[in-house]
Amino acid sequence: MVEPTSKPVALLLLFLLHSCLANHVFLNSQLASQVLVRNRRANQLFEELKPGNLERECIEEICDHEEAREVFEQPDKTEKFWTKYIDCKGNQLSRKSVNINTIRQCIAGHCISGKGMNYEGHVNITKSGRQCQYWKHSFPHPIMREFNVSEPNSILKENFCRNPDNRPEGPWCYTQDPTVQKETCRVPKCGEVFVPPTVAPRRIHNRDCLPRYGVDYSGNLDVTLRGYPCLQWSSPQAVALSRGKEFIPEVMLKDNKCRNPDKDLEGPWCYVEVSGNVTIDYCDVELCEDPLEAEATGETQARERSVITAPRKALFNPQSFGQGESVCGERPLFEKKSKTDAKEHELLESYRESRIVGGDDAEVASAPWQVMLYKRSPQELLCGASLISDQWILTAAHCILYPPWNKNFTSDDILVRLGKHNRAKFERGTEKIVAIDEIIVHPKYNWMQNLNRDIALLHLRRPVTFTDEIAPICLPTKQVAQILMTEGYKGRVSGWGNLKETWNPLSRNLPTVLQQIHLPIVDQDTCRGSTSVKVTDNMFCAGYKPEDEKRGDACEGDSGGPFVMKYPAENRWYQMGIVSWGEGCDRDGKYGFYTHLFRLTKWLKKVIEKTGGDDA
Repeated sequence: MVEPTSKPVALLLLFLLHSCLANHVFLNSQLASQVLVRNRRANQLFEELKPGNLERECIEEICDHEEAREVFEQPDKTEKFWTKYIDCKGNQLSRKSVNINTIRQCIAGHCISGKGMNYEGHVNITKSGRQCQYWKHSFPHPIMREFNVSEPNSILKENFCRNPDNRPEGPWCYTQDPTVQKETCRVPKCGEVFVPPTVAPRRIHNRDCLPRYGVDYSGNLDVTLRGYPCLQWSSPQAVALSRGKEFIPEVMLKDNKCRNPDKDLEGPWCYVEVSGNVTIDYCDVELCEDPLEAEATGETQARERSVITAPRKALFNPQSFGQGESVCGERPLFEKKSKTDAKEHELLESYRESRIVGGDDAEVASAPWQVMLYKRSPQELLCGASLISDQWILTAAHCILYPPWNKNFTSDDILVRLGKHNRAKFERGTEKIVAIDEIIVHPKYNWMQNLNRDIALLHLRRPVTFTDEIAPICLPTKQVAQILMTEGYKGRVSGWGNLKETWNPLSRNLPTVLQQIHLPIVDQDTCRGSTSVKVTDNMFCAGYKPEDEKRGDACEGDSGGPFVMKYPAENRWYQMGIVSWGEGCDRDGKYGFYTHLFRLTKWLKKVIEKTGGDDA
């Protein structure tokens, strides 16, 4: 019989079949995970930079907003891309090979479409060839008043052309020319041949420069830089004003020709009549760059640092200068009491070894010459300054006159605050507020190019009385300048300026009390190599190099304040510089620039002694 024998056979066949297939019913973990993964082609170009397949979905093909959202997944990134995509006409252009490349370059920001809001390229020269100003710099134009470039993910990088305010002309920049604030750039347009802009050539003087400050000049120029005719050297007024001056006998004072009989570092000059007053004015001649003569040897310098010198010779006539020169640089609460301040040793150690960012609170009365220039309306800190006698204040010319910042102040616009330590509050008992009646800006001050000769004098309406907190600083002699103005020697800068670089005018970071910092003098070649601004011998720079461990700099609000050094041989403090300009605050490879005060002492002497009392 068949039926009884068929069941065991069927069961046996089922068992054998189950045994053969058992290993393939359950997949291992690696194979099982692959079941849930869809196959995707290899990424190309943008695909490794962003999630999804941007290249395939939106570059090689036209995508809609929903497809873009799937690529980027995050709403903010989606909207940023979609704005560029529309500007670049990515949703309109046919997908020919040339159009695909154009869309790709446009979205990457290498070329512009429309107003150029998408542009992220590196062009930094305007259509006329002017170099662009760095977006984070405040010189020569105050960018921070319009744009906050410190925002995260800001498109305002370096000094590259951008269009942050959606101008119809396209990408633009602030220029490094103080006379031209903004200018449109020539940047690549998507799908068009690009001709790069060229840098405008620097102005070249056809005339030869005069060596030795023009002492040997014997030409026939008899009109000054400001157009005033020179007076005869033999005129009664010129003879009277020249009496007692240390003129060089070899310089022949012929007729009314421009000459330099006193070796003024500003070059040839003459007497002129302005508004009924006889004064001096400089002549329009080109001087060769001529560093400070290093006549003293290292041996002489070392000896002069340790030996007490003869009594100081007065530089100024007290009748015009006022009182204070005999006691300058000696602080009533320190040198007068044979005391040093807590940080002074750092300066002296640097001598033996050969706006304030990163500074410290100054001790009370440790800078009694420090002055605050204060605007009457609106009432606010304008600049720093220094007291050089009971009648005269020294500051930077750009604090008074700088058209790119709408500065052109008169004596009625400014008050002088002395004896201050706390920035904001009135310090009853120590502080004095004084009006000024005259402002004298150096006639050769060059705000249009590089702030050369950045110096101004302010005359107090009434002499100030010296106190423990109010005392004058000394002005440098040639001997002091030759010894102290040495690479690596440190000076002290003080002020109430920003504690850190900030580019939002509403978030100034001002200190509570006076700040001070010690900065080493930098060699002139390094200074010149650190900037595209023309650096002259009327300037020096100071600060720490990128490889130095220490940091620090002057910053916005410190302008016009003093750079002082202590002369150990006399136990006195001298002002060697005036805080002038810089490119940012405490940036690697950038330094603060200062007016070289000794080089301008002849001018100071002339104008203070009323041979130049007009408001220049």
